[in-house]
Amino acid sequence: MLPIGKICQLVAERRTDSGFYLSDGRNHRETVLLPNKFVPPDLEPGNEIEVFLLRDSEDRPVATTRKPKGEAGTFALLRVKEVTKIGAFLDWGMDKDLLLPFREQPQRVSPGEECLVRIYVDPKTGRIAASRRLGRFCRGDVSELKPDQEVRVTVWEKIRLGWRVLVDEKYIGILYFNELFRPVAPGDRLTGYVHAIRPGENRVDVRLRRDGFRGVVAEKPAVLDKLREAGGFLPLTSRSSLEEIRQYFPFSKRVFKQLIGMLYKEREIVITDDGIRLAGEPGKEKKP
Repeated sequence: MLPIGKICQLVAERRTDSGFYLSDGRNHRETVLLPNKFVPPDLEPGNEIEVFLLRDSEDRPVATTRKPKGEAGTFALLRVKEVTKIGAFLDWGMDKDLLLPFREQPQRVSPGEECLVRIYVDPKTGRIAASRRLGRFCRGDVSELKPDQEVRVTVWEKIRLGWRVLVDEKYIGILYFNELFRPVAPGDRLTGYVHAIRPGENRVDVRLRRDGFRGVVAEKPAVLDKLREAGGFLPLTSRSSLEEIRQYFPFSKRVFKQLIGMLYKEREIVITDDGIRLAGEPGKEKKP
């Protein structure tokens, strides 16, 4: 079957008054219409064309050259356009808005709100729809993961201790507030690292920095880049408060002190009475 809800490469079979009929090039009996308004002027029988497959207002399979903001089987951050008696309708970049049924809303959404959803094909109706019940699409066994493994993190929703996140779009994880040193929002896609695996709860704790020494070392370029942006000087020392450090870096005070200590020993920076400078910049050096 041609995959409803997916972008695919199809072959132009024949032209009609309504448009071009396309197939996968193997099963010529199974075709889908590409309406005239989407037919490129140079399309000829035998040509390949990239299209998205969906259902029209009469639930018939149809192709379009427009690209949605997400395909079936993916997660996407979409804006709510309106709320009706049957659910909310989301802007996903297509002529026909995407339905988010009430049963797929753990909490009701409002017009103008952006929400992270899973796009799926309803097995009963064959229609493309959206769900905010993301947990049921992320039931991978976290015991497959390893400590400090690099993973793709998608921010989902705020909870009491931090942010619930999707890990590799397969597992559920938590990014704790006390491990988070930068602002995040639903839909943000970040690189993270496995910190703790909790098989009993089938979830994983993640951080945005590697654990231990390797995680600290990886942040050295960020300090040097910020110094260059600031003209070679920053008014920060090992005595600076966390609030002062956070004005420039998403680090804890401990990590910041480790970093300036490393960079000082490597002669990348000098420490002065009033802050840190790039090596070679003017200023009176002070031993840490």
